[in-house]
Amino acid sequence: MASEGKYRFLVRNLLKGIAWFAILMLAFIYFKDSISFTADSGLMKYGNSPLIVFSIYSVSEIIAGIIPPELFMMWSLELAAYRNYLVDLALLASISYAAGTLAYLFGRYFNGTVLYRYSRKKYLRKYEENFNKYGGFLLIVAAVTPVPYSAICALVGSVKYPFKKFFLITLFRFARFGVYGYLVWKASMV
Repeated sequence: MASEGKYRFLVRNLLKGIAWFAILMLAFIYFKDSISFTADSGLMKYGNSPLIVFSIYSVSEIIAGIIPPELFMMWSLELAAYRNYLVDLALLASISYAAGTLAYLFGRYFNGTVLYRYSRKKYLRKYEENFNKYGGFLLIVAAVTPVPYSAICALVGSVKYPFKKFFLITLFRFARFGVYGYLVWKASMV
């Protein structure tokens, strides 16, 4: 019975993620053919500055994924001239994974600080009940759905969840990027 609730929680969040992803893909398909990007347009200028784009992405992932990673996948396909999509996808996944690991370490070693207590009160408290209910399974849900990955990692770190288990479970993050990256690539061909 308890595992049924876990899977229902996963499916519910996956469906939210699929709905959000579908909206993004429809907008992507519509706008990629409707908007002309010239070499001197502002978006192309920033699109061809991977340091800026990856810096923005890194900050976003550290701060609980403010900007959906799929937008950066679209950037790599449409706005970044002469970029290798697979390399960019691997870099995006690695940055996300590293941000989650940093968040875990922040929760683990700084959970007594004012900053952590503020983060907990403002952002993490609503996920504590789910963690108490689902344990490490919440990491899988956060790795593959829109549930804030870094926030869950910080929460899990704060309760001293075993690092080795954390490290292995959160490898699901790479699977998410692989699946979504493939779907973004297919959508770019439509």
